[in-house]
Amino acid sequence: MKGLSVSTEPVSRRDFLTLALAGVVAPSWLGAEPVARRSGFTADVGILYQMLTFQLKGDVQESVDRAAGRYDVRVAGQGEGIANRIESRGVLREGRWRPLQSASWFKVRGRESRVQVSYDYERRLVEYHARGETFLMRRLRVVDDVVTLPAGAPIDDAISASLNFRDDRWSPGPDGLLHTFVVRRRRSENEGPDDVAQTYRAELVPLDLKIEPEPETRKPSALLDLSRFSSWAREGRPARIVFDDERRPALITGSMILGTSVTIRLG
Repeated sequence: MKGLSVSTEPVSRRDFLTLALAGVVAPSWLGAEPVARRSGFTADVGILYQMLTFQLKGDVQESVDRAAGRYDVRVAGQGEGIANRIESRGVLREGRWRPLQSASWFKVRGRESRVQVSYDYERRLVEYHARGETFLMRRLRVVDDVVTLPAGAPIDDAISASLNFRDDRWSPGPDGLLHTFVVRRRRSENEGPDDVAQTYRAELVPLDLKIEPEPETRKPSALLDLSRFSSWAREGRPARIVFDDERRPALITGSMILGTSVTIRLG
């Protein structure tokens, strides 16, 4: 796939985060005065009832040009035995931020996963490529597919959804929920962490959020059902997202199967 890509070469010993910063400080295709922001994050991951623990630290580099209607967001983190990179760029179209290209790469204890997605709104097509190893048995799951976008349906990735919520471009439906669609690897309903199929397809699935104030802080928060996206997630145990006063994600917590937990702090 041409366009945005995430390198899967080993992390450089020399200032890994500087490389991520260099490409986002002044991307040439943005407008003359984009809003640039740099912030940090930490992620604590416990696997198999805390038998394995990891801490990931990194940067979020964000460049948003609302006048030109373009954004570029890059996330890069590194820790002992763990690393990740996420890139997304998109445009303002019909009143919403929409992704054009996104790429993600994640590596933990030598297990590597990567996803690349491109969106063609003129032809209403999404091109989806993914390759990932299961954690326990290191079995491969590979997807190379094209999905047709339904007419009029909103489409997001994690970055564009966050921008739409922050800029109040994501209006709740009559049921009070925020509705959108995201593309993912199609999987069976009862897929286990190491189950694999001979072939895989991609599909669009709904993503729904209900925003409610936190009881103590009154900051906006939402529950996110991860069981649609990961065989490690547990149905009925959604992740919780807490937003700050600028409607940016500040805290994400989740509990999964086999005693696995994730806590991400941003900002």
